[in-house]
Amino acid sequence: MTTVSAVMTADPITVSPQTPFKDIAELLTGNGISAVGVVDKTGVLVGVVSEADLLPHLWDDPKPRRRDRRLARKATACTAKDLMTSPVVTIDADDSLAVAAAKFARTGVRRLFVLWNGKPAGVLSRRDLVRVFTRGDADLEREVCARLRQLSWGPDRVRVEVRAGIVTVVGRVERRSDIDPVTRSISELSGVVEVRNRLDYVWNDVA
Repeated sequence: MTTVSAVMTADPITVSPQTPFKDIAELLTGNGISAVGVVDKTGVLVGVVSEADLLPHLWDDPKPRRRDRRLARKATACTAKDLMTSPVVTIDADDSLAVAAAKFARTGVRRLFVLWNGKPAGVLSRRDLVRVFTRGDADLEREVCARLRQLSWGPDRVRVEVRAGIVTVVGRVERRSDIDPVTRSISELSGVVEVRNRLDYVWNDVA
Protein backbone atom coordinates (compact mmCIF):
# COMPACT_ATOMS: atom_id res chain seq x y z
CA MET A 1 0.00 0.00 0.00
CA THR A 2 1.34 3.41 -0.98
CA THR A 3 1.10 5.83 1.92
CA VAL A 4 0.85 9.59 2.14
CA SER A 5 4.47 9.85 3.28
CA ALA A 6 5.64 8.49 -0.08
CA VAL A 7 4.14 11.32 -2.14
CA MET A 8 3.94 14.31 0.22
CA THR A 9 6.25 17.32 0.23
CA ALA A 10 8.36 16.82 3.35
CA ASP A 11 9.64 19.41 5.83
CA PRO A 12 6.80 21.94 5.59
CA ILE A 13 7.53 25.59 6.23
CA THR A 14 5.97 26.71 9.50
CA VAL A 15 5.70 29.92 11.50
CA SER A 16 4.90 30.83 15.09
CA PRO A 17 1.65 32.52 16.14
CA GLN A 18 3.61 35.77 16.54
CA THR A 19 5.08 35.81 13.02
CA PRO A 20 4.27 39.17 11.33
CA PHE A 21 2.02 39.48 8.28
CA LYS A 22 4.82 40.70 6.01
CA ASP A 23 7.13 37.83 6.96
CA ILE A 24 4.42 35.35 6.04
CA ALA A 25 3.84 37.05 2.69
CA GLU A 26 7.56 36.86 1.96
CA LEU A 27 7.68 33.18 2.91
CA LEU A 28 4.79 32.35 0.58
CA THR A 29 6.11 34.24 -2.42
CA GLY A 30 9.77 33.44 -1.83
CA ASN A 31 9.18 29.70 -1.59
CA GLY A 32 6.46 29.42 -4.21
CA ILE A 33 3.95 27.95 -1.77
CA SER A 34 0.34 28.81 -1.02
CA ALA A 35 0.23 28.23 2.75
CA VAL A 36 2.32 27.86 5.90
CA GLY A 37 1.52 25.95 9.04
CA VAL A 38 1.36 27.70 12.40
CA VAL A 39 2.94 25.78 15.29
CA ASP A 40 3.04 26.49 19.00
CA LYS A 41 6.11 26.29 21.25
CA THR A 42 5.83 22.52 21.46
CA GLY A 43 5.72 22.08 17.68
CA VAL A 44 2.03 21.22 17.55
CA LEU A 45 0.14 22.47 14.50
CA VAL A 46 -2.47 24.99 15.65
CA GLY A 47 -3.46 26.67 12.39
CA VAL A 48 -2.64 27.44 8.79
CA VAL A 49 -2.19 30.75 6.98
CA SER A 50 -2.86 30.63 3.25
CA GLU A 51 -2.80 33.22 0.49
CA ALA A 52 -6.55 33.56 0.94
CA ASP A 53 -6.04 34.65 4.55
CA LEU A 54 -3.82 37.54 3.44
CA LEU A 55 -6.04 38.91 0.67
CA PRO A 56 -8.58 40.65 2.97
CA HIS A 57 -5.88 43.27 3.61
CA LEU A 58 -6.68 44.58 0.13
CA TRP A 59 -10.35 45.14 0.94
CA ASP A 60 -11.75 48.66 1.26
CA ASP A 61 -15.36 47.92 2.26
CA PRO A 62 -16.05 49.62 5.64
CA LYS A 63 -19.33 47.72 6.11
CA PRO A 64 -18.80 44.12 5.09
CA ARG A 65 -21.74 41.78 4.87
CA ARG A 66 -22.30 39.58 7.91
CA ARG A 67 -20.97 36.47 6.15
CA ASP A 68 -17.77 38.37 5.32
CA ARG A 69 -17.09 39.71 8.81
CA ARG A 70 -14.78 36.86 9.69
CA LEU A 71 -12.66 37.74 6.68
CA ALA A 72 -13.00 41.43 7.45
CA ARG A 73 -11.39 40.81 10.84
CA LYS A 74 -8.43 39.35 9.00
CA ALA A 75 -8.12 42.60 7.08
CA THR A 76 -6.69 44.20 10.21
CA ALA A 77 -4.74 41.17 11.44
CA CYS A 78 -0.99 41.65 11.75
CA THR A 79 0.25 38.27 13.01
CA ALA A 80 -0.25 34.61 12.20
CA LYS A 81 -2.34 34.13 15.33
CA ASP A 82 -5.07 36.41 13.97
CA LEU A 83 -4.66 35.46 10.31
CA MET A 84 -4.71 31.70 10.63
CA THR A 85 -7.52 29.30 9.93
CA SER A 86 -8.10 26.74 12.67
CA PRO A 87 -8.57 23.84 13.17
CA VAL A 88 -6.41 22.48 10.37
CA VAL A 89 -7.51 19.58 8.19
CA THR A 90 -4.76 16.99 8.65
CA ILE A 91 -3.89 13.44 7.71
CA ASP A 92 -1.45 10.91 9.15
CA ALA A 93 1.74 10.10 7.26
CA ASP A 94 0.95 6.38 7.20
CA ASP A 95 -2.59 6.78 5.84
CA SER A 96 -3.27 5.41 2.37
CA LEU A 97 -3.75 7.53 -0.73
CA ALA A 98 -7.35 6.33 -0.81
CA VAL A 99 -7.92 7.85 2.62
CA ALA A 100 -6.33 11.09 1.44
CA ALA A 101 -8.47 11.23 -1.71
CA ALA A 102 -11.62 10.70 0.34
CA LYS A 103 -10.63 13.46 2.75
CA PHE A 104 -9.99 15.89 -0.11
CA ALA A 105 -13.40 15.09 -1.57
CA ARG A 106 -15.18 15.40 1.77
CA THR A 107 -13.58 18.65 2.94
CA GLY A 108 -12.92 20.50 -0.32
CA VAL A 109 -9.54 21.76 0.92
CA ARG A 110 -6.62 22.34 -1.44
CA ARG A 111 -3.99 20.81 0.81
CA LEU A 112 -3.67 18.49 3.80
CA PHE A 113 -1.02 18.95 6.44
CA VAL A 114 0.60 15.62 7.18
CA LEU A 115 1.30 14.61 10.77
CA TRP A 116 3.82 12.16 12.16
CA ASN A 117 3.54 11.47 15.88
CA GLY A 118 1.27 14.50 16.14
CA LYS A 119 3.78 16.93 14.60
CA PRO A 120 3.78 18.39 11.06
CA ALA A 121 5.90 16.26 8.73
CA GLY A 122 4.75 17.38 5.30
CA VAL A 123 2.08 18.81 3.05
CA LEU A 124 -0.04 16.85 0.60
CA SER A 125 -1.69 18.61 -2.33
CA ARG A 126 -4.31 17.32 -4.73
CA ARG A 127 -1.68 17.49 -7.45
CA ASP A 128 0.53 15.12 -5.44
CA LEU A 129 -2.22 12.51 -5.67
CA VAL A 130 -2.81 13.09 -9.37
CA ARG A 131 0.93 12.77 -10.04
CA VAL A 132 0.95 9.09 -9.00
CA PHE A 133 -1.01 8.29 -12.17
CA THR A 134 1.84 9.54 -14.37
CA ARG A 135 3.91 6.51 -13.43
CA GLY A 136 5.26 4.54 -16.40
CA ASP A 137 3.49 1.32 -17.39
CA ALA A 138 6.71 -0.73 -17.43
CA ASP A 139 7.59 0.33 -13.89
CA LEU A 140 4.08 -0.41 -12.69
CA GLU A 141 4.09 -3.82 -14.38
CA ARG A 142 7.31 -4.77 -12.60
CA GLU A 143 5.77 -3.94 -9.23
CA VAL A 144 2.58 -5.86 -10.00
CA CYS A 145 4.62 -8.93 -11.01
CA ALA A 146 6.69 -8.62 -7.84
CA ARG A 147 3.51 -8.48 -5.77
CA LEU A 148 2.19 -11.61 -7.47
CA ARG A 149 5.47 -13.47 -6.91
CA GLN A 150 5.16 -12.72 -3.21
CA LEU A 151 1.87 -14.62 -3.37
CA SER A 152 3.53 -17.50 -5.27
CA TRP A 153 1.77 -16.50 -8.46
CA GLY A 154 4.61 -16.55 -10.97
CA PRO A 155 4.47 -15.96 -14.75
CA ASP A 156 3.80 -19.68 -15.28
CA ARG A 157 0.38 -19.19 -13.68
CA VAL A 158 -0.56 -15.54 -14.18
CA ARG A 159 0.23 -13.07 -16.95
CA VAL A 160 0.17 -9.30 -16.41
CA GLU A 161 -0.29 -6.51 -18.91
CA VAL A 162 -0.34 -2.79 -18.11
CA ARG A 163 -1.54 -0.13 -20.53
CA ALA A 164 -2.21 3.48 -19.53
CA GLY A 165 -2.28 2.42 -15.89
CA ILE A 166 -4.92 -0.27 -16.48
CA VAL A 167 -3.70 -3.62 -15.16
CA THR A 168 -5.04 -6.77 -16.82
CA VAL A 169 -4.39 -10.05 -15.02
CA VAL A 170 -4.91 -13.29 -16.95
CA GLY A 171 -4.38 -16.85 -15.76
CA ARG A 172 -5.69 -19.74 -13.73
CA VAL A 173 -5.43 -20.17 -9.96
CA GLU A 174 -6.37 -22.94 -7.59
CA ARG A 175 -9.05 -21.32 -5.44
CA ARG A 176 -11.70 -18.76 -6.32
CA SER A 177 -11.33 -17.16 -2.87
CA ASP A 178 -7.79 -16.05 -3.79
CA ILE A 179 -8.91 -13.82 -6.63
CA ASP A 180 -10.63 -10.87 -4.93
CA PRO A 181 -7.93 -10.26 -2.27
CA VAL A 182 -5.25 -10.20 -4.97
CA THR A 183 -7.27 -7.79 -7.08
CA ARG A 184 -7.60 -5.46 -4.10
CA SER A 185 -3.89 -5.77 -3.37
CA ILE A 186 -2.98 -4.73 -6.92
CA SER A 187 -5.45 -1.84 -6.90
CA GLU A 188 -3.65 -0.37 -3.87
CA LEU A 189 -0.39 0.06 -5.82
CA SER A 190 0.56 3.60 -6.72
CA GLY A 191 -0.42 4.48 -10.29
CA VAL A 192 -3.07 1.81 -10.86
CA VAL A 193 -6.08 3.27 -12.67
CA GLU A 194 -8.09 0.04 -12.88
CA VAL A 195 -7.62 -3.70 -12.40
CA ARG A 196 -9.23 -5.94 -15.01
CA ASN A 197 -9.50 -9.43 -13.61
CA ARG A 198 -9.40 -12.20 -16.21
CA LEU A 199 -8.51 -14.95 -13.76
CA ASP A 200 -10.07 -18.39 -13.84
CA TYR A 201 -9.99 -20.95 -11.02
CA VAL A 202 -9.85 -24.70 -10.54
CA TRP A 203 -11.85 -25.01 -7.32
CA ASN A 204 -14.83 -22.89 -6.34
CA ASP A 205 -14.48 -22.66 -2.58
CA VAL A 206 -16.82 -19.66 -2.30
CA ALA A 207 -20.16 -21.18 -3.27
